[in-house]
Amino acid sequence: MNKFAALLFVALPMIPACRGASYRAEVGPYFAQARGDVALQNAGGTLQLGQNQQDLERNLGLGDNEVSPYVRLQADKDKHRVRLHGFGVEEDGSGVLTSDYGGIVAGASVQTNMDLYSIAASWSYQVWRGENYRVGLGGQAGFYSLDVAARSAVGREEVTTSVLVPMPFVEAEWMWRDFTVGANAALMSADLGDASGRYLDLEGYGRWQIGKDFDVFAGYRYFVLDGYGEASSREFDADVDVHGWFFGAGVKF
Repeated sequence: MNKFAALLFVALPMIPACRGASYRAEVGPYFAQARGDVALQNAGGTLQLGQNQQDLERNLGLGDNEVSPYVRLQADKDKHRVRLHGFGVEEDGSGVLTSDYGGIVAGASVQTNMDLYSIAASWSYQVWRGENYRVGLGGQAGFYSLDVAARSAVGREEVTTSVLVPMPFVEAEWMWRDFTVGANAALMSADLGDASGRYLDLEGYGRWQIGKDFDVFAGYRYFVLDGYGEASSREFDADVDVHGWFFGAGVKF
């Protein structure tokens, strides 16, 4: 079991078991690509982090399209909806630093790896409903974890941060016959845990109900972690976004 699967398993109790509720479980691949940059302070605290950013693609050799499992679980009862969804990106690469990264100096060749996980649970209450649409407002709690490590001939440096982010949440769906088109968004700017910054979680999707209990779906996910703070007793600055398409199938019960 990889780290993402373990985190999702721990979060499963957040989906309630309610009499009279309907449930939906969906799974498929998420073709994720990470972009952005990271900076890490050295032991002496002498770096200007804004001037010592490492681009994930150009300097660290990361940012390729990675296939991640994408899982979404949903429960609906009356006007309430609870959803749990998430993904994980695990990637290796290599590159050459253009500036210092912690104690590794500019010009060094590095072997790199990045682990990024997003697990989010949302609740919404139906505030508008028509024959062909639904709009819900509520809140989301997102657990986001980022680990970017670089190894050179002289040592290893690593940015590690995890944060639990409460966010306002809005979602909308439009339905026509067996087709549903939906979108949801959560946003927060706050000082939380290891990192202060802004967090953005957007999703759009389409679903085709091909039978009473089965569906196929496709969508696009965009996630931003723009944080700065202290992790492992070092200052860091990370501005990373992950985006990509997902596809899959689901069952309703």
